[in-house]
Amino acid sequence: KSFKMKKSLALIFLFSSFSYSQIINSRIITVDRGMNEKFESGVEKKTKLYNSKEGQLRFYTFRISSGPNMGKYFRVRYEDEMKGFDRKPPKEAMKLWDDQVADHMVNSNGRWLWLNKNASNVTVSPFSKPLRRVMEYNFKSHKSGDFWRFRNNVAKAIKESNADIFMEVWNCGSGCDGNLAMVVFGHANYEEFGNDNGAEWQKVYKKYNELFGDNSYETDIESFSESLEMYGRRVFNMEFVPNLSSPEKMSNLNKLYND
Repeated sequence: KSFKMKKSLALIFLFSSFSYSQIINSRIITVDRGMNEKFESGVEKKTKLYNSKEGQLRFYTFRISSGPNMGKYFRVRYEDEMKGFDRKPPKEAMKLWDDQVADHMVNSNGRWLWLNKNASNVTVSPFSKPLRRVMEYNFKSHKSGDFWRFRNNVAKAIKESNADIFMEVWNCGSGCDGNLAMVVFGHANYEEFGNDNGAEWQKVYKKYNELFGDNSYETDIESFSESLEMYGRRVFNMEFVPNLSSPEKMSNLNKLYND
């Protein structure tokens, strides 16, 4: 009984600590075979008319380039606050989508996620990092402390070391199996991808041990790995598709950057 009560209190604290700021509603889109050109043409037209001007809803599209969903699209609606989702798309936009897009595709894997700024490092525009490497983690409830200790400490080490690492961490609040966090690394190109995983991450490793003690990186990443569910790690790449996305001028990027 005591264990259950502590677990319940921990979960209540976890969810009450979220600020519901910088929220995305994401989905994976599967396009019918041979219909990609028509699909993209319809999405581009709808985006230009109804998602490209100040005050309109913001949508961003990525093309998945590895993993079991390779070739599919990852599409996101973005809001700065939860109440933003009270706004609905105009009827004309919905009609255009139904007439020119919907017949060529199927939605799946719908999720609601919000940005965990403490575990993230965003110092440049996300639009400058079109290549994304996504790591999805399912972690055990009773090991959440180990999971988040490493994620928060890594973010601190990145900031303190001034490593050129773009990293967003998103908590999943709905549409996920179990406890899920999505860690997204952004890169300008594949050359930068290689550097970020080499020389830049060495800076993070060194600073982590300076901040938290000798061998703390190895100790914490081992505890992090043990906090994951069996098969609780998935990795895939995706690439930003600007013509199917709202323009950068519509984003208040200051709300994304480190405090």
